[in-house]
Amino acid sequence: MSVASAPCCEVRKLVRNVPKVSFTPIWYPVDQYATSRLRAKYVVELLAGDPVWDVELTHDPTADIAVIVQLCSDQTLESVSRNRRQIVVYDVCDRFFATDNIFKTDEGVLHARRRCLEVIDRADVLMAPTMRLRNELADLFPGKPCFYIPESIDYRVSPRPATAVGSRRLVWFGHVTRGNFESARWIIDYLKSHYEYEPVLVTTPNTLSHNFPAYSPFCVPWSVENVQRELSMAELCVVSHAADEPTKSPNRFVAAMMHGVPTLVSGSPACSEILSAAAHDMFAVETPYALGRAVRELSDPDKRRSYVQDVQLEMWRRHSPEVVRRAYVELFERLLPGNDNY
Repeated sequence: MSVASAPCCEVRKLVRNVPKVSFTPIWYPVDQYATSRLRAKYVVELLAGDPVWDVELTHDPTADIAVIVQLCSDQTLESVSRNRRQIVVYDVCDRFFATDNIFKTDEGVLHARRRCLEVIDRADVLMAPTMRLRNELADLFPGKPCFYIPESIDYRVSPRPATAVGSRRLVWFGHVTRGNFESARWIIDYLKSHYEYEPVLVTTPNTLSHNFPAYSPFCVPWSVENVQRELSMAELCVVSHAADEPTKSPNRFVAAMMHGVPTLVSGSPACSEILSAAAHDMFAVETPYALGRAVRELSDPDKRRSYVQDVQLEMWRRHSPEVVRRAYVELFERLLPGNDNY
């Protein structure tokens, strides 16, 4: 998949034979945060053997290209602001430019909107994990070239066969904040009360118990291993986004389906786009009636298998490691066209 078309970028003189690219996520340890894994660590690993690009997972003031993922620290912002020769790519993973989120960091309090706008102002190029977010950024910041770069498949899973009917385990995984869990509650409650599904919520126990104490008994502490184990045993999965988060990535949907778990989605344009392309629109559910119809469909092993296989093919076409690797290489080639190593 090629990166989305955008205005021509300024050509800069290459400073070394093998150009260096540094990826700097805001959240550490990187394995515990999907954005840090998918938009930084996994990309560095995909390009680790590339003979042309020297890629590293840390901010390097000497790098030709600095990729800032989601937000950045005061120290990183100061570094890129001083070094105007460095090409700064800002991976705007979320709509923090339109929120009032406050985060506590080692450097103190970080105001998401202010920092997001500061990095956009410095950035030479913007990128986003969905076309919807890419288009919004292009409208809001017309002076900044903006690209869509897909995410790889989380938990490094390859397509697996559909899980079996019978366990009655309904998995939801991720952070409970920003509407991820709140928007899924009606589905979880309905399937529990009407179809006797047992919820399994793989998330941070303290956050779940503080925000949604009634659901604490269903919690399994989040870890890479626990997500993989629970998906391997699940009969169904639920992925939902809040109404004010229409640009979010389909990464949890992709991960669940690649594990072979038939997944019901709600409130996610990016997930619905994949379903439509695979001709399985009915599994984007917004009403109890649509939910019941989808569940009954997935009780048939043949239809269940067809759903998983068809959607996996579409996801692989969009999000396979090679597709993602090539998207980044094409972006870097565009930013440094003076590189004649290809």
